Amino acid sequence: MPLAPLEAVAAWMLDWWELWTLIVAGFLGVRIAPRIAARTQRVGDLPAPVADAVAAVGVPADRVVVVDADDRVVAYAAGFSSRDGRVFVSTGLLAALAPAEAAAVVRHEYGHLARRHVPFRVGVPSAYAVAWAVDATLYGTAGLWAGAALALPLAYLSARVARWTEFDADAFAARAAGGAFADALTRLAEAGHLPDDPDPGPLARLSLSMHPTLAARLSRLGADRQEPTPAARRERAD
Repeated sequence: MPLAPLEAVAAWMLDWWELWTLIVAGFLGVRIAPRIAARTQRVGDLPAPVADAVAAVGVPADRVVVVDADDRVVAYAAGFSSRDGRVFVSTGLLAALAPAEAAAVVRHEYGHLARRHVPFRVGVPSAYAVAWAVDATLYGTAGLWAGAALALPLAYLSARVARWTEFDADAFAARAAGGAFADALTRLAEAGHLPDDPDPGPLARLSLSMHPTLAARLSRLGADRQEPTPAARRERAD
C-alpha cells in the first residue's frame, strides 16, 4: 500500500494539531466532567418528596446530583447520554419549586441526556471546524475566507439545533410530568430565574437566540396560560 496518502494525512493533521486538541479535549471534557463533578460537588441526596416525584417521572436517582447553591436556581445536564451523564440541580431550585415541579425540571434535563442532545450541539460546530480546516488546507487563503463566510449560517444552524433540543426536552418532560413542567417554567419565569425576553433584540429576531422564549415553550406544550409580564415578574421576585 502506498504510504504517500497516509503521510499526507498525517502531515495535514499535524498542521492543525491545535484544532484536534480542542475537539478531543471538548469531547473528553463532556464525557469525564459529570463523573468528576458528581464526586466533588454532591452535597447530599434529594429530599424525600422530590426523590419520590423524580422516581415517578422515570429518572434514576443515581443520575441526579444535588449541588450546594442556595443562592442559585439552576439545573443542567452534563454528559453525552443517560448512561454516562448526570443531572445537576441546585439546592436553590429545590427550595423554589414544589416537588412535582422540581421533578419535572429534572426530567427535562434528563431528556437532554436520554435524547442525546449534547452530541448534536457539540457535533455541529466540530464538523464545521474540521470542514474549515480541510478547506483551508486545500484552497489556502480562499478556503479561510470561505470558512469565515459560513460562520453566520453556522451560528444560525447552531441556534436552530439548540432551540430544537430545548423543545424536544420540554416534550420529553411533559410526557412524564404532565402540567407540572409548564407550572415549573411559569414559576421560574415569574421569579426571574428563566432566560426569557418578551421583547427580543435584533440578534434574537434574526433567530440566533440559543434559547426559546417562555411563550414559545408554553405554546409548544399546549399550556393555556398567560405569559407573565416583566412587571409581574419583578413584583413576584420582590
